[in-house]
Amino acid sequence: MKFALEIEGKVGDFYKEVSEHAKDDALVGLLGELITRGQKRIKTLERVRRENVTEMILEPIEGLDSDSFGIETVVSRDTDDATIKTMASIIETTLQEFYTAAARKIDFLPEAEYAFELLAEKNEETVKLLSN
Repeated sequence: MKFALEIEGKVGDFYKEVSEHAKDDALVGLLGELITRGQKRIKTLERVRRENVTEMILEPIEGLDSDSFGIETVVSRDTDDATIKTMASIIETTLQEFYTAAARKIDFLPEAEYAFELLAEKNEETVKLLSN
């Protein structure tokens, strides 16, 4: 949960930053939606953590290495729209992979598992939007 909250915050900051540099109105709109989505996701993750804290093991989940889900969020002021879309697609794919893997590892917490599966599905949908 801690990693999920951290990565969502990092991704939200990335989308805020690149939305200021994007030129295409459709891309700016999508980035705005992703910023809002990220804020909602953080609230969802905090709720799931709060509601399941008595059932959660307070140790890292074995077999889930957060280092393998690192994301690149460094951009320059002259980053073009195509690069922004490519980076966002890679980020969304990485998030989808993380939430899918994490859901499998926390199947003993059905509500948390379901929340992670839904997050993964939204990431998958976003990848499709970015590829258009």
